[in-house]
Amino acid sequence: MRKGYVETPIGQVHYREAGEGPPLLLLHQTAWSSIQFRNAMAPLASRGVRAIAIDTPGYGMSDNFDHPPSIIEYATVLSSVMDGLGLTKASIAGHHTGASIGAAFASRNPARVQKLVMHGVPLYTPERRAERLAQPHFDQTPKADGSHLSSRFQRALGTTPKASLEAVHWSTVNFYVAGPTEWYGHHAAFKYDMAADLTAIKSPTLIISNTGDTLHAMMPQIQKMRPDFTYKTIEGGTFHIVFDDGANWANVVADYIVGVA
Repeated sequence: MRKGYVETPIGQVHYREAGEGPPLLLLHQTAWSSIQFRNAMAPLASRGVRAIAIDTPGYGMSDNFDHPPSIIEYATVLSSVMDGLGLTKASIAGHHTGASIGAAFASRNPARVQKLVMHGVPLYTPERRAERLAQPHFDQTPKADGSHLSSRFQRALGTTPKASLEAVHWSTVNFYVAGPTEWYGHHAAFKYDMAADLTAIKSPTLIISNTGDTLHAMMPQIQKMRPDFTYKTIEGGTFHIVFDDGANWANVVADYIVGVA
């Protein structure tokens, strides 16, 4: 595993990479970091992929915006990251919020996207978006007994009881590493209208969904909008599936990026 930073207009963006071959940018869900792909990167590398997992600005070890950004602003930073890595063109694989960033980037920069993979596409209704945006932000104020940490862990465990404890642990750690602005990513995702960009994408695209993910219910609508896309369903799992079943996920992605061996 190699690690580094790219200079962008909003500051430094941290990434980790493994392997040689066609480049694949990996975009994580909120409020994780590039560590979400830890268990997928070696399998991707073994399939001949140069896997580059990026910490979205404000998460992991990347610098942050000085304001709540939009998905389009996140996608603009991705252009700078590619420039800094010397990549004229690359494939992109995004999960949840990462899928939104990937869609926004691909629809605006078709010449720079070889192939696009989106797992868990957040195609929300206007009503759901308004409902989520109205919810209060989680209070990260430290408590003397450490209960601010345990309460978040228990909340995360209750949301995904079938996820591994390690995945719940890392999701909690990443949540607190992001700090008081951890809500930026979700705020951007729920303000973003995916439909227009989904229609505009010209790159060859694979949509992945897993039946244990709440976003799986959106698959029929996406298939209706874009019957030309390729679709793959994975049974079970949670929205931590990329971490918990990294090898299987990597093979699904590599099959599409470099072809079935």
